[in-house]
Amino acid sequence: MEIMIAIGRLIKPHGLRGEVVFLPYVVEMALLPDLIGRSVVLQHPVAPVQSRTVARWRQFHKRVLMQFDGCHDISQAETLREYEVLIARHVFEPLPEGEYYWFEIEGLAVYAHDGEYLGVIEEIIYTGSNDVYVVRDADGGELMVPALCDTVSRIEVEQGEMHLWVQRQWLEF
Repeated sequence: MEIMIAIGRLIKPHGLRGEVVFLPYVVEMALLPDLIGRSVVLQHPVAPVQSRTVARWRQFHKRVLMQFDGCHDISQAETLREYEVLIARHVFEPLPEGEYYWFEIEGLAVYAHDGEYLGVIEEIIYTGSNDVYVVRDADGGELMVPALCDTVSRIEVEQGEMHLWVQRQWLEF
């Protein structure tokens, strides 16, 4: 079975010609592969899964607008509200060594450099200067970790682990 990656969510129709506001899960659209002409899967919590082809997408002010083949008016676009957009994992180009896609980082188990288990990366916050990993432990405790070379000692995606150089004062809250 093909591994599918969630890349964003369709929010609401835009205009009268079948475009939908797309909220990407990444800040940089350049991190996404070229979507035009590509088949995507649309998934909704209570509606049937759909397969659609992206006809076009464009930046519009601070939004991304997406249109699918066969979606030509607002009533058709309305049926796509709140669907999550997924694409096949193999579509993503390999990154240089030491660089990772967000979906490779989210879900990693996090350990201190001494082996202490700290939790799992639940979310990545994009701050502009550097990303911040939100690590949650089994009790619901939260640790915010800056994604810096001085903080992250190693990432082992295949093993599902990230190891940190932890400042002890981070753990005292």
